[in-house]
Amino acid sequence: QPDFNAKWSIGIKIGPDWTSISQSNLGRTDETYTPLHGCDIGIQARYAFTDWFALRADLSYMTRSYRMDRNLHYLDPVYTNHCNVFITLPIMADFSFGGKQLQGHGYIGGYGAYWASAGREGRTYWMTDYYVYFENFDENRSFNSEDQRLIGGLVGGFGFSYSLSGLSKKDIVSLDLLYYYDLASHHKGHANLSDPRYFNTLSVTIGWAFSF
Repeated sequence: QPDFNAKWSIGIKIGPDWTSISQSNLGRTDETYTPLHGCDIGIQARYAFTDWFALRADLSYMTRSYRMDRNLHYLDPVYTNHCNVFITLPIMADFSFGGKQLQGHGYIGGYGAYWASAGREGRTYWMTDYYVYFENFDENRSFNSEDQRLIGGLVGGFGFSYSLSGLSKKDIVSLDLLYYYDLASHHKGHANLSDPRYFNTLSVTIGWAFSF
């Protein structure tokens, strides 16, 4: 029989993610922000206390990126894609239900994340008395005193796991949908100006795990 009740399972996961940014409109009335897709790649570990309750922890390389467009008519070509890489560690309660081979899972917990790198690419502009000139750019961004590189928040979602009993009762494949909601701003702002900015990321991953 498939072994969903093994104490430990360790595996890998991979899939796309989509990130939006929440921030004030301070000085940004001519800017529009939209989500960009990225990737969520990592390892996952699960420890089962009972046949319906477990703890799960992931260690992920996660890109959390978004796009800014200028919405003034003469600046329509101007945009910036902000490309951010975070090392993310979610720890979640895993409530499972279902049969011996196919199970559903509900997840709730929290996460910490380290902002590992930042880059940006797009099109900017410069003006003369008579013309507006546009120029493409693609660059890595250096961190400064306004950046908060250690952040955290809430994570929750649901998923499904299936035991590959035809191969081995210890091989399990999974599909998970998780939503990451920042509680800490990744931007400190100036000393006299509060400008908090938060990421919201939806991740959809497939995984494989070996239970023992």
